[in-house]
Amino acid sequence: MDLKQRTILYVGGLKQQVPHFRRYVEEHNGSLSHHDGGMEDNMSRLAKLFGRADLVLFPVDCVSHAAQNEVKKLCRHWHKPYLPMPSASISVFKQALSALVGSRPADAARTLLR
Repeated sequence: MDLKQRTILYVGGLKQQVPHFRRYVEEHNGSLSHHDGGMEDNMSRLAKLFGRADLVLFPVDCVSHAAQNEVKKLCRHWHKPYLPMPSASISVFKQALSALVGSRPADAARTLLR
């Protein structure tokens, strides 16, 4: 998989996993930005990260409903593809990223939820 220098914005998840996600994205010719979904990071910082993001991922089991709603609103505003992930695991992250890069977001969501 070649991310073609895309920037992935990952919102929420577990803090200790972010370095693993970042390494995986960088190994595939991309970069990763992270926002914790409002735990420590200010929610106003989230909007600032959207300017650089090409794709947005967030785990629904490890981010607040308020953060999920904000991500969806910002994605619509910025016309960014996003994919809610069913869990915060590294295997789901890899699968979601692969699905999102290779297809349209709606198709990726169907693939991920199989």
